[in-house]
Amino acid sequence: MRLARRWIIGSTCLILLWLLHFVYWDLVEVFDIEQSESSAPIELLWWTRHMPWVYDEVRQCGVFECRVTNKRKRLASARAVLFYGTFLETGDFPLPRSLQHSWALLHEESPKNVAYAPFDDFLQHFNFTSTFSRFSDLPLTTQWLPSAHDLISMDYTMSFDFKSSNLNVASPSVVFLNSDCDTMSGREHYMKELMRHINVDSFGSCLHNKDLPASLQMDYMDNLYSPKLLRFLSRYKFMIAIENAVCEDYITEKFWRPLVVGVIPIYFGSPSIKDWQPQKKTAIFVNDFPNAAALGRYLMDLSENKTEYDSFRGHKLNRSHPIQNEKLLHNLITYPYHMGDPTPEGSLIQVFECAVCKYATYRGPIRRANARHYNCPLVPIYAPLESKKEPNSLAHWRSAMKVGQCQSRILKTFFSSNKPYSEAEFAAELNPRIADDRC
Repeated sequence: MRLARRWIIGSTCLILLWLLHFVYWDLVEVFDIEQSESSAPIELLWWTRHMPWVYDEVRQCGVFECRVTNKRKRLASARAVLFYGTFLETGDFPLPRSLQHSWALLHEESPKNVAYAPFDDFLQHFNFTSTFSRFSDLPLTTQWLPSAHDLISMDYTMSFDFKSSNLNVASPSVVFLNSDCDTMSGREHYMKELMRHINVDSFGSCLHNKDLPASLQMDYMDNLYSPKLLRFLSRYKFMIAIENAVCEDYITEKFWRPLVVGVIPIYFGSPSIKDWQPQKKTAIFVNDFPNAAALGRYLMDLSENKTEYDSFRGHKLNRSHPIQNEKLLHNLITYPYHMGDPTPEGSLIQVFECAVCKYATYRGPIRRANARHYNCPLVPIYAPLESKKEPNSLAHWRSAMKVGQCQSRILKTFFSSNKPYSEAEFAAELNPRIADDRC
């Protein structure tokens, strides 16, 4: 009897040890899986059909590490979904949206490209933004200026006397280089008026009257700061710098490039442009003149006055204190990235990915973007014309913005329902509203 009892007790102990063995290894396996999952990089997913190549990299961002991919099958694993504004499609958003998904928007273009981008109904669904607005999470205001050094460098700067002696350039020595001939700002309409009063060398496809040298004709649009192009532009006294749309802080190479080569920009665009000048007197502003005729007369006089002309070029000629704008300096130091920089520190795409990586890793209270993150007027603003009339194209752009507002409202409805939908379903909502003038 005792032997049988001992055998039962022994067998029971062996069974318990056997069960504990398997429970132990199950627990170890679960622990290892959890540890593996917790140590795996956070995933960021680019959501666009315009990246046909496979993009799947581990991005090291200081102490943070993220896997960045464009493989849509990784959506369930992604902590953040990244959108590039120019490639947005109204019928292509990742719905249903998981609670873990932060949406991040990189958009450096004006509303001319994406008419629904300025509206709060659209922007409020993003948790992180990078736009030209100083109020975005990662501002791109100075992205078209290569560096502070380029502003003060004398590499391309020609003296007033040299510019005046250039027999190939008619007074007052103005250059216009644009190939976008249908703009929200009415640039092409204003230039038609200005060119009736003064000589302007127009090398782009808009109001074209001169050809670029053969060596510059192929890639001047893709290589905005090529040494050959900068040397060519530097012989002029003035350069037209009218943006394609008017938005706060929307400042492109049109403003920065003439400053880099020591040419005075004739500017129309961002209402806050004076916040970003290297010195208080750096550019001529279209809005300071009642019409193109008045501007033309001023340019003729200024082109003959060496002292006054050089007073606009303090960032080049005042060697002791060339940049007197502390805000500009601070921005260039804080946000050193710019378009076309191939280095990891300066590449806009990689800087954006790392900024979202940090946000997604250490996510505090939920952020929501708003209209200030883009900060554009919802009614197009245009350069003043002598006729006091609106540019012919303004009705088109006003209508485009109205449709953009309609698109943003429909997107809000679809996003709020959090159900997948198609481009056809979006169009079925939009088209009747346009037809019935319900936008």
